Amino acid sequence: MLDIMVEEFIEHGPLDVCLRKDKHLITTGWKFTVARQLASALSYLEDKNLVHGNVCANNILLARKGLEDGSSPFIKLSDPGVTFTVLSREERVDRIPWISPECVRNVSTLSTAADKWSFGTTLLEICFNGEVPLKERTPPEKERFYEKELGLPEPSCKELADLIRQCHNYNPSGRPSFRTILRDLTQLQPQDLSDIASINPDFSIADPTVFQKRYLKKIRELGEGHFGKVSLYCYDPNNDGTGEMVAVKSLKSGCSQQLETSWKGEIKILKTLYHENIVKYKGRCSEQGDKIVQLIMEYVPLGSLRDYLPKHNVSLAQILLFAQQICEGMAYLHSQHYIHRDLAARNVLVENENVVKIGDFGLAKAVPEGHEYYRFFYASDVWSFGVTLYELLTRCDSYLSPPAKFIEMIGVTQGQMTVVRLIDLLDRGQRLPCPSDCPMEIYKLMKDCWETEANFRPSFPNLIPILKSFHATYSTPAPSVFSPSFAQMTEYASTEPESTTHWNSVNHFTNVTYPLTPPQQRSLCRFIFAMHVKCLKQNTRDFLSFILQSQTRDLISFTLQSQTRDILSFIPSLSNHRPGTSFPSFLHSPITD
Repeated sequence: MLDIMVEEFIEHGPLDVCLRKDKHLITTGWKFTVARQLASALSYLEDKNLVHGNVCANNILLARKGLEDGSSPFIKLSDPGVTFTVLSREERVDRIPWISPECVRNVSTLSTAADKWSFGTTLLEICFNGEVPLKERTPPEKERFYEKELGLPEPSCKELADLIRQCHNYNPSGRPSFRTILRDLTQLQPQDLSDIASINPDFSIADPTVFQKRYLKKIRELGEGHFGKVSLYCYDPNNDGTGEMVAVKSLKSGCSQQLETSWKGEIKILKTLYHENIVKYKGRCSEQGDKIVQLIMEYVPLGSLRDYLPKHNVSLAQILLFAQQICEGMAYLHSQHYIHRDLAARNVLVENENVVKIGDFGLAKAVPEGHEYYRFFYASDVWSFGVTLYELLTRCDSYLSPPAKFIEMIGVTQGQMTVVRLIDLLDRGQRLPCPSDCPMEIYKLMKDCWETEANFRPSFPNLIPILKSFHATYSTPAPSVFSPSFAQMTEYASTEPESTTHWNSVNHFTNVTYPLTPPQQRSLCRFIFAMHVKCLKQNTRDFLSFILQSQTRDLISFTLQSQTRDILSFIPSLSNHRPGTSFPSFLHSPITD
């Protein structure tokens, strides 16, 4: 049954609409009345130890406008809607500057102090006739604004500016109570104040994305290409060792005008992007009147996947998680009408063992909206993802790299003949081989990305749920021979030798219960045969995983001595087995006592 919340109808709608629409009729006294009523409502919630969580002019409704002579406004604080504790970080950043800084970092810090920050921002909305502070800023710029603990514009009224500044204390414990706020607002006399809609001329907002060269301290080189390089710097404006680590990308001297134009295009693209699986833009550093521009990005500590994978023991489940995150980042990029054009393991950075981020947008390109033709550009990124997935599954082994494998397939050539032969090879339907230990279902997905016809390739939104499913499947621990139900089997085999027992294999193989007769329970070989007959077609992968993850001595302990040789020869066969091929011959032979 669907639950529906019914609220009273408030005739005059949201406060921010009224502030913009009727600003020529609204007086300073009217604004102060609204501010005091809002503070009173929030003081009531604070006394009850309740948090609203989404205080803004859009959530304040006007029951009475009070614009006529002898009348006054009357407001009601509306329902906050979906609590931001369930919002993604991107959605929380989008709520800056209403959401408090501590709640952007960690949703579990939600308290009445967060409402005080929101009240300060809403008070600015009231002062400036519904105009939204920071409305022109991009998500990275908003986040940077909080990171540098900058202040919002202030009204010309000193007393009101002081109150807002207290509400916007970056230390939550330093914000005043709503009783104190209400008292201070009550003491202010609007008739003695200048127009509070004007901004303090002495106040200016510093651009949080402008980095000064003198505060950048070089640590080491991170990487270098033909035209540019990336270095690790510490940006330390206080010169006290508390600065932040940033990655600084710059062009080499002597680059062509075309490269410089492309370089500025990369900065422009990255500036607009904000996603947890895309390297964050932090700002830029200019020299010589903008002739030299450096791109400032977040520092991703573990380097590229190309360098990370050969040095670490990364499981298949972790590889699939990385692949899923790459797809999520690319789906976002395409939704913003950009194509990457250089997706590869070398351009995917590792933040930690559970998070990767797409970087290097030097070849990225904007794609016009509404043109059917341009869907082919998006499909080219999908092809690149298929190759990237191949790199991940080979753990970026240089001997198994895509160039190395294609050279094996076409032979050693030089110059343009290499490209000609490669195109001919692909036109004939030949593709990179299936990596060892790669499940066939994943290789099939890879090949789907390499369809010759772009229309037949999956999109990134299509790939995400498939990879999520694969990740969930291959993250599930394989059953152990020491599990309770396995022990039950041996117990049944010894205590009920003449009766037919029923195995519930739900924990290990499928949701189906399979009957095993007493002779079949006397050894693991017979059990394997029964599983082959009864359930192999339904769940081959789980069956193989069960056997392969059992140690030889464990398997032998459940068999007759005479069958040891068969089992030992059977395990290597399973290791190389692919679904759809036949099993070792002894599995097909009849069982005899």
